[in-house]
Amino acid sequence: MTSRREFVTKVSSVVAGSGLVLAQGPSASAQQPAPASGSSQSKLDEIRARGKIIVGVTSEAPPFGFIDEKGELVGFDIDIAKLFAKEIFGDETKVELFKQGFAARWPNVQNGTVDFGAQVTTVYPDRALNVAFTRPYIDSGIVLIVKKDSSINKVADLNNASYTVAHLTAPVQAERGKRLYPNAKFLTFDSISAQFNAVKLGRATAAQLDSPVAFYYAKDNPDIRVLDEWLTDVTGNAVFLRQDDFKWWLFLDTVVAEMVGGSRFSAYKAIYKKWFGIEPSSARIAQSGRKA
Repeated sequence: MTSRREFVTKVSSVVAGSGLVLAQGPSASAQQPAPASGSSQSKLDEIRARGKIIVGVTSEAPPFGFIDEKGELVGFDIDIAKLFAKEIFGDETKVELFKQGFAARWPNVQNGTVDFGAQVTTVYPDRALNVAFTRPYIDSGIVLIVKKDSSINKVADLNNASYTVAHLTAPVQAERGKRLYPNAKFLTFDSISAQFNAVKLGRATAAQLDSPVAFYYAKDNPDIRVLDEWLTDVTGNAVFLRQDDFKWWLFLDTVVAEMVGGSRFSAYKAIYKKWFGIEPSSARIAQSGRKA
């Protein structure tokens, strides 16, 4: 019987004679994923040792994140961030809220400036090439706002060189504009409040906004209306984080799952009603047989 060593020697000779290169199996070290930032430690372990989480948020997108009349940073996403702190430490104050522009979202999670982001961020497959997402914690979609007396009634009406549309510094908004109203002019801003004010003050004819934000603004500004025609299907806003940490992602995704349809739904429902005035539907009510 041919021994394993003799077999390998024969195969190597045949391969050498054929001019082919015999691929070597990966070494033990090569089989392991590259550790994040020179360490195999999960971000979750780092956070628990640190004693707080650092969350990337916006301060210019009511009702998700904004500065109130007392000068405090408040909003739906702010309360969601605090809920994560409570799940880790049993104390919602163990959170540092890091205000950042929308263009800084991906770099800041990739380089570790923030532990994760909760920042009015829609899940798109191409974005998942650069960052990881949990499941959505709120449904959304992109709509257009205009002045109430505007002649714009459908998206196609904007395809005119005499109109200007306010976009965020997010490539997806520019792409959408070039596809749906290529002849219009574009203005780009780094905050949703600046987009809204551009329409409010007449600098822009319309602005692309997430639907919850748009309806929130329209509720308190009777001179603004939301077009009936949406620019997208119903989408979801989710927590985003660096891709290379499964343990941290699993924890965050588990918390989101329990918020929207599980053991933490009551806490989530209270936050949702506080900012939107209505109660959300549990993601699991239909399966449980319980009436909402």
